[in-house]
Amino acid sequence: MIEVYSTYDPMEANLIKAKLADEEIEFSVMGDFDIAMSMETFNTPIGRIALKRPIKFFVLEKDVELAKIAINKDNSSFLEDDLEY
Repeated sequence: MIEVYSTYDPMEANLIKAKLADEEIEFSVMGDFDIAMSMETFNTPIGRIALKRPIKFFVLEKDVELAKIAINKDNSSFLEDDLEY
């Protein structure tokens, strides 16, 4: 598997997971620790930076380009056309 993205921000990591899952891209994550398995401080962005533990995303070689497109795709205006106020 090939690394396609790295972040220290758990919120950003969850967004990347959602984007890859939406595109049905098989991926694995390293450094994404559950709070029950680690110190509470370690799960904060500052704690990760201090301990130099990024959250890394890996995909199969055949999916690298598709994953990069999915990660960089901006879905923020996805619903704008359908909403009426």
